Amino acid sequence: MIKTGVLFVGILFQTMVAMALKPDSVYVSTPDALGLKFQHITLPTSDGAEIDIWQIFADSTVKNNTTLIVAYGDAGNKSHWLNQAALMSQLGYDLVLFDYRGFGKSSPFEMNPNQLYYPEFVTDLTTVMRWSKIQYPKNKTGIWALSMGTIMATIAAQTEPVEFLIAEGFVSDPAAIQKKIFEVKKKEIVLPQGHERYKEQVANLKIPILLFAGSQDVFTTREESKEVAKQQKNRSLIVFEGGHLQGFQLMTKNFSGDRYMSTIGKFIRNL
Repeated sequence: MIKTGVLFVGILFQTMVAMALKPDSVYVSTPDALGLKFQHITLPTSDGAEIDIWQIFADSTVKNNTTLIVAYGDAGNKSHWLNQAALMSQLGYDLVLFDYRGFGKSSPFEMNPNQLYYPEFVTDLTTVMRWSKIQYPKNKTGIWALSMGTIMATIAAQTEPVEFLIAEGFVSDPAAIQKKIFEVKKKEIVLPQGHERYKEQVANLKIPILLFAGSQDVFTTREESKEVAKQQKNRSLIVFEGGHLQGFQLMTKNFSGDRYMSTIGKFIRNL
């Protein structure tokens, strides 16, 4: 059962659609403010950055030997997803929240706010993935990826194996996102070198994937997620009535994310 008294710090934030880089260095909450058992560490990357991490430990009474690494989108920082992590930890999951370089308290990183993503973010996630598997060698390890984070997760998983991917607001084609942002926001978005390979990387990803897609999401549409789900037999799709990254709060009772989290739980148990 989900404990009461958790601060719901991420619910309103995650409805915001940046679709361009909008990092924030200010944390809206911290794990200790929510009474969570956690460890704060920094990890060095292979290219000299320092990645800030909150390692949130599972409730030992319901521990299910599964690690979820949260790869969020293009705005804010890891604190905006602390509510979801807190609730999942109460269900027995070990959570790893991290900030990409240039976000939160990770190393400063000069970036063009109109670029969709940077390959360096993949390096950050890959570093966290390797560390997490060492920390939890007996756990199943997966990525919980959101919007831009689905790009990072897809690319990182090509070379750093994990057991599964949970994805909401899945980006199936960076060039298509670039076009949609211009149509909706009249904003010119820059794509990094190598983005042309991404569609093939999505199609070739072999791990099980659970996709959440909003029926009213104009950026990462349910039709695109359906096509992604069809590419491999071990992919499944849940469509909810709502927009971009609204699955958690709309698949809930009293903002507890119960149906969203139970869907994730069933998916992981059936791996």
